[in-house]
Amino acid sequence: MQKYAYILILANILASGLRCVRETDIQLPDEPAKIVALSHFTIGEPVRVEVSLSQTLTDAGDPEIPFNADVSISVDGKFLDKLFRVTGDGGRIYWESRDLVVPKTEYTLAVRIAGLEPVAAHSSAPEPVEIAEVRIDTAKMRVVDLADGRLALRVPLQIRIKNLPAEKRYFAFSLQHEIEIFEVINGQPVPDEYYEASTKFLADGRTLALVYDTPEKVVLVNENFWSDERDLLNLDALIPFDPAYEKPRRLFVDWRTLSDAFYRYHLSLARQGNNFPLNDPDALFNNIEGGYGNFSGYSVSGDTVGIPEF
Repeated sequence: MQKYAYILILANILASGLRCVRETDIQLPDEPAKIVALSHFTIGEPVRVEVSLSQTLTDAGDPEIPFNADVSISVDGKFLDKLFRVTGDGGRIYWESRDLVVPKTEYTLAVRIAGLEPVAAHSSAPEPVEIAEVRIDTAKMRVVDLADGRLALRVPLQIRIKNLPAEKRYFAFSLQHEIEIFEVINGQPVPDEYYEASTKFLADGRTLALVYDTPEKVVLVNENFWSDERDLLNLDALIPFDPAYEKPRRLFVDWRTLSDAFYRYHLSLARQGNNFPLNDPDALFNNIEGGYGNFSGYSVSGDTVGIPEF
């Protein structure tokens, strides 16, 4: 009898708890549409700016791209160039300048759309911090098996930076490899053509914890990586190939020196997906005054290294 009394008490507790659950509607404040501008520019190329309008949390679909946007850049308060609307590959719409970017020049972006608050932003493309050397440790090169049944050449790389700055160590990089395709004629391999592809890499735990993939298809290096004054980045490039008709030939290292705005934006973007469930997400860096987005410069240098026989 006592057993059934406990069951009855538990049922009453559960029923009381269920009656306390109520649906609550939260009214989110309406915010007027604002201009969203996104542009990452580099030395020797035009400024390209993607412009759209902000959306509410409940909006579905792609953001609206305005047709009549007045986009311009200036230097030291003086008008430099009016950007023109362009439809690029894949239907991508952006506004492009005629003037080309020069280093260490602070550009001011201005975007105006009728009926909306105008926006502005400032950034420059820094002088490149170049690579001093890319070295392959040939003694540790080896062919490994991949999960899909293919082979891959594992190439230990040492990337040394020339004149590491005392501060603002903002860098990103990407790796690509070139594969030679050959055919066998009279028992001898004869080169036929070549192709390039993005290169994945392996690294130690400390390095992997301080690098982040970005939408720019480069890997961002956290400034803390250089905190012990090291000027080396050690990676193992992983190059898939079919030994029956392919041979890895060269590796290309694309090295970027970043402005503050580029680094801060992409670091905050990467951290949006790296927070623990109970942590508040990092705020997305925004340097667009009066709107949203990012206007930032970077510079590019690089090196090429031949892959020795293996």
